[in-house]
Amino acid sequence: MTQKSLLVLLLMLLVGWPLNGQAKENCLVILTSFSELPFKGLVDKFSAREQCDVRVIYRRTLPAIRLLTDENQPRIDLVVSSSPTLFQTLHEQNLLAPLGELPAAPAWLKRHSLPAADYVLPVAYSGIGLMFNRDYLNKHGLPQPKSWQDLAEPGFNGHVMMSSPSHSGTTHMMVENILQSEGWDEGWALLMRIGGNLASLSARSFGVSDAISRGLVGAGPVIDNYASVARSHFDYLGFTYLPDTVILPTYCGLTTKAEHATKARQFLSFLLSAEGQTILTEPEFAKIPLSDDKLANSTAFVIEKQQLFLRNNVIKAVFEQAIAQQLPKLRYTWLAIIKAQGAMKDSPKNHDILRQAMTLASRVPISEAEAMSPDLQAVFADYEQQPSAQMERTMQDWRMQVAQQLEQAMALVRTLEYP
Repeated sequence: MTQKSLLVLLLMLLVGWPLNGQAKENCLVILTSFSELPFKGLVDKFSAREQCDVRVIYRRTLPAIRLLTDENQPRIDLVVSSSPTLFQTLHEQNLLAPLGELPAAPAWLKRHSLPAADYVLPVAYSGIGLMFNRDYLNKHGLPQPKSWQDLAEPGFNGHVMMSSPSHSGTTHMMVENILQSEGWDEGWALLMRIGGNLASLSARSFGVSDAISRGLVGAGPVIDNYASVARSHFDYLGFTYLPDTVILPTYCGLTTKAEHATKARQFLSFLLSAEGQTILTEPEFAKIPLSDDKLANSTAFVIEKQQLFLRNNVIKAVFEQAIAQQLPKLRYTWLAIIKAQGAMKDSPKNHDILRQAMTLASRVPISEAEAMSPDLQAVFADYEQQPSAQMERTMQDWRMQVAQQLEQAMALVRTLEYP
């Protein structure tokens, strides 16, 4: 072999070109919002069984929608995610194909599942809870949290992490869980108070469990399977389901542009088989199988899906402007309030001033009626695609209003009298 031929061969190996001149084609292309580690193991077993290559594309919820609607992107056969808003969006945009002759979801899971049963298939499910690092909590003298209210306690200031509903479909469900359980005003007040305790916001939902495992923060809300995976490696981690936890089925949907529809249905049948259900429950994936109804039947809370879908984009935008964009100021304001509570002079005047400051630091710019308004929903219809000038102006107004409220709250705190 000449030196030139050897160089060409080495180049082909480096860039991954096939040596026989024929590229090995994918037999299935899957888009998922799940993290790579657990999902890869599941796909590898199917790939080995079918003797074909399965390509998996990992995307967060918003980039996933953009990818599926972009004609220049690779064609997706199957979508796998726990985000109901993702599948509702795909269904509304006629991007999902009928599943055909596949078993329906168990009757006990249907109240928690999407109504588009002919287009979306639940293959397992999860619940939401609080994950915590016992060593971290002991070091800082903190109790093990059991509720959203616990994360809002003054002692947890700077010790909490969560993600944003704009970046995580799971977190969006958590936020709606709070708003629908507590009510609009009380729910946002709780979220703003938790926001004041956040050390940071994670770009991905599984980043929360990773940060807790590494001891960067003490606690945070996570989906149960992320906690299970982490706890299988570290015995200092704990997890407890939230009261009236929201149930999150793991959904699969076949796309209308699928080039490997037959293989996609085979993959779905594999997930529903005894072997597939067993794999889904293994520590790497840690989902609850369709044969286990205990958690789904133990919670009285069922998310109101129409409300969830209608105000989907509005909720994400409000969280982004009121909490994500205000994080340093929100944290600073609540820290000042916390310090004032323990140091101010005990007087009716001081208590009244502090209540006013807490109200200002807990309020979002719009009411629930406004969030459910068709006019406002129309403004935010393209929030996940391309923001309009009106949408940008509206979000800027919200951002400025919350910033002003936090400044007013700080100004009130400065007027408190101390012994």
